[in-house]
Amino acid sequence: MKEKLKKILTSKNLNRLFIISIFTLVVNCKNYYNDTIRWADNLDSGLSIDDVKKTQPHFVKIDWEDPRIFENKTWYFITKIDGSNDILGMSHYLVFRNDKYLYRESRK
Repeated sequence: MKEKLKKILTSKNLNRLFIISIFTLVVNCKNYYNDTIRWADNLDSGLSIDDVKKTQPHFVKIDWEDPRIFENKTWYFITKIDGSNDILGMSHYLVFRNDKYLYRESRK
């Protein structure tokens, strides 16, 4: 029994187990980045802020309390997307005019 255990616990097998564990962890971490972009891009133009808030997915955090006003439009910053590993570091905003949704804006 001890010999079998020693064979299983060789460094080669431990390395394989480590690699499989890391791969499993990476694959199972859901990245909602594309889901967020799809959600924002599929919002109907003209929706009220309240209607957009009602459809906001659980994996998206938006700063509804501190909008930016720019060119007569109100910009709400998407502060967090669960699981996002955006290597470009893009900033995403939901843009409204007169409390009606216009579009999603992304900036570097």
